[in-house]
Amino acid sequence: MAGGETPAMADRRELEELLEDRDVSSHLLTKLKHAQLMSRAALEDELARMDLTISQFLALATIERNPEISSAELARQSYVSPQAMMTIVARMETAKLIVRKPSKRGGRALHLALTADGARLLEEGRVHAGAIERYLVDTLGAPEYRRLLESLDTITAALGSSETTRTAPWHSYARADAGAPAAPPARQRTSRPR
Repeated sequence: MAGGETPAMADRRELEELLEDRDVSSHLLTKLKHAQLMSRAALEDELARMDLTISQFLALATIERNPEISSAELARQSYVSPQAMMTIVARMETAKLIVRKPSKRGGRALHLALTADGARLLEEGRVHAGAIERYLVDTLGAPEYRRLLESLDTITAALGSSETTRTAPWHSYARADAGAPAAPPARQRTSRPR
């Protein structure tokens, strides 16, 4: 360490050097995307053995958690368009995984409910998803796995609030000497995360 430099200062300096690396594959946002793609592929492979898609699996889990959920609300909570959710719901209805029932609150609104087959398939999907996560616990170790979950929650909260996306506070972190373009004007985010 340079004279008077603390370990924390050295760590920060090393991280700054990493952030300046022109190879985007070494950066956090790229690594998060690669991890997401690999975890999605692993889950898709497992669910495909059950003739289930990830979208259907997540929709079934959301329906189970939310009695009286409508197709429109399911689309919002799943971050997909209402049109895409209509297709997912129609396929699950045809497969007899869900049914539409009149709302207990009355009116013409219909809500979605799991059938016995839907509940069984959801539970089977959880077993397969859980197996992937247990493998990752063994790979990382329990303390590191917990830290990863906490870190992902922190990242989601830091980048996910509407106030953050509106103000884009990271613009103040762009290094002027690195040739970064001027920060674009702040705008309201209109699309949902994928």
